[in-house]
Amino acid sequence: MTALNVESKNKGTMNEQQQTVTNAQWGERCSVKLDKLLSRVDRIIGMLFHLKGTFTVEDAALYLGITPSHLYKLVRKYDIPHSRPTNGRIFFSKEDLDKWIKSRMLIEPETGLLNESKQPHECYY
Repeated sequence: MTALNVESKNKGTMNEQQQTVTNAQWGERCSVKLDKLLSRVDRIIGMLFHLKGTFTVEDAALYLGITPSHLYKLVRKYDIPHSRPTNGRIFFSKEDLDKWIKSRMLIEPETGLLNESKQPHECYY
């Protein structure tokens, strides 16, 4: 091999390495931007919950921080306020859910004292 061939071959390898580094940096930047974007979307969704007055099962489960299947169990037991206006889909009032959450608290928010009349939630894992 001549010196010219070796030199051009090394340049090709160097360009490939630079391209790999550039691709890796681009991937990292995209990942960071995607994380920021997802964080903003989560914040917007949280804000929208405060504007909604009525939730579907999926929305209510997300609002309460439980799974939809757990929410269906609570509905079947009539443990949570809900409505079925057309005898089909289940709906929840945000106001009723907020009251339900407060009624299930072991510590009263106003006084900070333990409410001994309340039982802790059962956990379904």
